[in-house]
Amino acid sequence: MTSTVIRTENDLTRRTVLGAGATALAAAVVAGPAPAEGAAARATTRAVSLYRRKRWAKQRRRSFLVTGPGVKLRMTLTAVRNIPHTTAGSQRSFELVFRASRRGPESGTFDLKRSRFARTSLFLVPTDETRRTYRATVNNR
Repeated sequence: MTSTVIRTENDLTRRTVLGAGATALAAAVVAGPAPAEGAAARATTRAVSLYRRKRWAKQRRRSFLVTGPGVKLRMTLTAVRNIPHTTAGSQRSFELVFRASRRGPESGTFDLKRSRFARTSLFLVPTDETRRTYRATVNNR
């Protein structure tokens, strides 16, 4: 007595599973890695011209929209200062001080935006326990 196996289109065979795996691998290599969940939509800015004292000094007392993963708040640039042990007034080495009206995020890289000002990424560090005052150090020696 011989048994007959009838296969339908929906039957899974070892060959179809292996073929599907190879196709998925090829698609992943072509498409590249998927962005991590919650990853920033845009890369950090790197243009040297965005990190000059003169550009920031003109924005003193102005408000910026600070955005990042799970963060969206306004901060005001309150000071542009010299960094100790660097040339005073240096266009490439200086410190920015920002103030938020409410508690802000932990330290991290955030985008700062305002009207007629190119989006710029800065690593902001809270300098007080209330996380309302932040500092960013620019040191492009």
